[in-house]
This record gives sequence, structure tokens and C-alpha cells, in this order.
Amino acid sequence: IIVINSISIEPQAPVNDFSSLAGMESAGWVFSWNEATTFVAPGTSTRNACGGVPDSSYCGWMGSHAVGQISLQLSGSGYGTIDFGNSHNYASGKVTLYLNDDVLATAGELEVSHKASFSYKDGDTIRLVEDPAAIIVINSISIEPQAPVNDFSS
Repeated sequence: IIVINSISIEPQAPVNDFSSLAGMESAGWVFSWNEATTFVAPGTSTRNACGGVPDSSYCGWMGSHAVGQISLQLSGSGYGTIDFGNSHNYASGKVTLYLNDDVLATAGELEVSHKASFSYKDGDTIRLVEDPAAIIVINSISIEPQAPVNDFSS
């Protein structure tokens, strides 16, 4: 006989909550750099570089024209939609969205909203990469798991 008096499961933070760096990391977002501009909070003077980006959106960049990336590993399978962008006015700067190693979409200079949809399977990773000088913006992401298919044929 097994008796369980109580069980507590910490819910994972939602992947579309961009209110803090800690919250994003708790939800599974991984940043390739760690500096003051990894997460630019609303209301700070640095946020001015994020011109036109809503306070509810993520905004950040890696300094010194280095290549920064943010990634999120997905579990299960299903469909996703992400609204991302680039708030930098550097003409050759871009933010590129990848699913694993495949380019899905690119946001150019001052393009703060670019929507892309994708299907995913367990273990796939989406990445946003800023190169050579860009500011990563994430306005929203929606992950819709696909219901498992039961095979009752046998």
C-alpha cells in the first residue's frame, strides 16, 4: 500500500511572459550572453533603444556587435506562432528565427513585428539570433500542442 498525503508540482512559467529575465529563464528560454542588455526592463533609460516596442514585449541585445541568441526547446509536438522583430536602426542588422538549423523568417532594420508560424516535434528548438548589430524583440509566442493520436486498431 502506498499512501501519498500530498504532492506539489511547480508549474512552469508561461513561455509568453516577458516581464522578467528570471521568468523567461524559468519558462525555458536560454540566453547566449549575460550582460546589462540581456533583458532591458520597461521604464529604464536603456529601454529607449527599444523604440516602438510595447512594455509587455521582450527587448534585449548582446553588446559590441557580437552575435547573441535566445533559444527555447519545445516538448511534445504541435504548432507555434511567434511575433518577433528587430528594433535597431542599423541597416545590415537583422534578427533571424530558426527552427533547429532551418531559417524560418528574418526581421530587418526597425521591423519590430514579424509573425511566423511553424510546426514542431519533441526536442525541436527555436532560436532568435541577432547579427551583426540588432535588437531582439519578442512580442508574443503561442505554442499549441497537438493532441496525441491513439491507435486502437490492434
